Order: sequence, then structure tokens, then C-alpha cells
Amino acid sequence: MSNHSSAKGDNDSGKAVRSQSTMVSDSAIVAATGRSRDDWFAMLDGAGAREWDHAQIARWLGAKHEVDGWWAQGVTVSYEQSRGLREPGQRPDGSFDVSSSKTLQVDTEALWPHLTEEDKRRAWLDLELNQRSASAKSIRFDGGEGTRVAFSVDAQPATKSGVPRCKMSIQHSRLSREAVTETKEFWKDALTRLVEVLKTETESK
Repeated sequence: MSNHSSAKGDNDSGKAVRSQSTMVSDSAIVAATGRSRDDWFAMLDGAGAREWDHAQIARWLGAKHEVDGWWAQGVTVSYEQSRGLREPGQRPDGSFDVSSSKTLQVDTEALWPHLTEEDKRRAWLDLELNQRSASAKSIRFDGGEGTRVAFSVDAQPATKSGVPRCKMSIQHSRLSREAVTETKEFWKDALTRLVEVLKTETESK
């Protein structure tokens, strides 16, 4: 693939699902909750949390220790992963999420029709989607077989030469364990095709 500044995609798609502890630093946990992960884990072990479900752990953190809801969820997920109660990418119901993203050298207005308009979307995405909801920065779909697909778009600072950029993120949720690897590859390939579609569109102007 040849590079083109107005449609080039940074290589941040198709990443492996990371654990919560690699995505949120321990210093951030301390600043937000007053304790480190290890401190929380020791307290949870002492309270018998290895036998609790996700909701019980999060409620204990929020009600007993006044941890804000978002941080309570993060500590809960991190604890579950550290104790082998949850795999990275696994939801409380046992299903899995796959995430992928790519930074594209187009502005959000140029990208948006390729997500919302079915004919443009089909040029890069071989998947039947039925829209559920949309906002200014995101759009959600039924992804078939009980799964859900969400696209979100965020503007990024332009390059030094003034080329606009935006980041597209994808989350495909409610997947079976068996579908995770194939789904990661599917979205990696789809984002590569999207880069080519945007490149062709830009060059034709």
C-alpha cells in the first residue's frame, strides 16, 4: 500500500485485548481512590470477594468505601483479572469484547458518512449492521447473532504540515470466546480497507 498524507492510517488497529492494569496506571488509581491496586486487592481478599460476583464487588467499593462508580468498576475488573475470575476483554455476563482503532488523516466530517451511510460503509465493511442509535461522535448497531457494534470518532490534532486527523474506535461486544481471534482479524482488515477507500476518495477530488 502506498502512503498518502490525507488518508494514511496510523498502525494502531488490531491490538490485543489488554488487561485493565495496563490501561490505567496505578498512580491514577491512587489519586482517584486513595489506595493502590494492591491495597484494594488485599482488602477485597480479606472481605471474601473471590466468592462475589462483579456487581457485589463494585457495590462494596462504592457503598462501603465511597469509590466513585467509574473507578469502582475499574478496580473491580482489575481485581477479577488478577484473581483469574475474568479474562481481559471478558464482560460480567461471560461474553467478550473486541476493540480496534486507527488514527486516520482525514477530518471527522470526511469520515462520518463512511460510517453512517450504508452504501459507503459497504465499500469497506462486509458486515450487515442495523443501526440502534447515534450521537454526534458515535453510532451503535446490532451486529448479528446477538452482538453489538459501536463506532466512535474523535478529532485529533493536525499533523505539523496541517493535515487533519481523527481517531476511529470500534468495539464489537457480546462475542463468544471462540469468536474473539477471528473478530480481531476481521476488524483489522476492515480498517485497512477503510484507509484505502479514504485514500481513493481524497485522490479523486
